[in-house]
Amino acid sequence: MQELLSAYFDDELSSDERTAVAEHLADCEQCSAELAKFERLSGMARELATPMPPAQIWSQLERQLGGTRNEERVQPSRHLSPWSHSIQRMVAVAATILVTAGLGWWGYSTWSSHGDHAGFTAEFGHYLDEFARDPAMAQRFLLAKYEGRAVDAQQAVRQVGYRPAVADGVPEGYSVESTYVMKMPCCTCVQCLCNRTDGTTIAIFEHDDEETREWFGDRPQGSASCNGTICSLVELDQRIAASWKRDKRHLTVVGLRNVAELTDLVAWFDERKQISAP
Repeated sequence: MQELLSAYFDDELSSDERTAVAEHLADCEQCSAELAKFERLSGMARELATPMPPAQIWSQLERQLGGTRNEERVQPSRHLSPWSHSIQRMVAVAATILVTAGLGWWGYSTWSSHGDHAGFTAEFGHYLDEFARDPAMAQRFLLAKYEGRAVDAQQAVRQVGYRPAVADGVPEGYSVESTYVMKMPCCTCVQCLCNRTDGTTIAIFEHDDEETREWFGDRPQGSASCNGTICSLVELDQRIAASWKRDKRHLTVVGLRNVAELTDLVAWFDERKQISAP
């Protein structure tokens, strides 16, 4: 089955083959993890940018290459022809350009990655504040920022490479309003909007981030043991948001009333994980 994953990701399989692979992915964590690698690599490739070299690079190269002509730095063989010296010079130019471009790309990509995550912290902070006032408005903001698309459970499996926790349903007292896939800086994230019986809303995110700092920013954070699991908490306006690790990923829930509701959710997801385990 793993030999088909690349063609599956590139949509090169027949309809029957795609169906067979999708059904297999729903129950196979190992293949789902392999497919997730394709998604991450593809995302990295899409985000790569080629920075423009500084305008003075050619004059710098000329000065550096000119400085290598003295005998202490370069001692060419007396038997080399002028053409050989030209080849050496071209090779030196090419090597210098490659090193300069490589360092430039590394610096740019590091700065770009840091900027993306810093921007995400600010944008998700705005989402948290807006959610406390108007969950519908907060949702529209998030969908616009991160190319959110409504999906069903099977579509989510194909796009993120694993079966989301919310694909097994939600606890009694909640109903699924909608499920989305969003391309966030950390990963491709699954979000589920759930309504309580009184019409109020919570949002459940499943994502790859190992840290909650980028999600909650500088907000004062606490922690609580919920059904034996340590959860990070931040206070919103009369609500809380919380995050905890579930297997290889994290669940982050926004709009909880209190720690008791969080504990019930953690316990329910833990129970579903045990039921679905082989």
